[in-house]
Amino acid sequence: MAEKIRFEYDDLETFAEGDLDTRGRKGEADVPVHYYAVRLKIRIKTSESDKRLEQLADLVSRYCPVDSLIRAAVPDYTVTWERM
Repeated sequence: MAEKIRFEYDDLETFAEGDLDTRGRKGEADVPVHYYAVRLKIRIKTSESDKRLEQLADLVSRYCPVDSLIRAAVPDYTVTWERM
């Protein structure tokens, strides 16, 4: 998406963590076997404006197939963008 809108950045890092009730995978409880919460943090080094960064984040949220898949499957999914 960054390339598509000619968004310039010098570095990008992603960090993800999630919550999972492992009892479902072990057959110990009737709970979902997938994550019920995922937190994704994206750190970006850029001199682009806040408005452009918001535009990029919005486009990624709308058009990234991985983001869409997680958003549809995980009830508590949050994404935060921050500058390095």
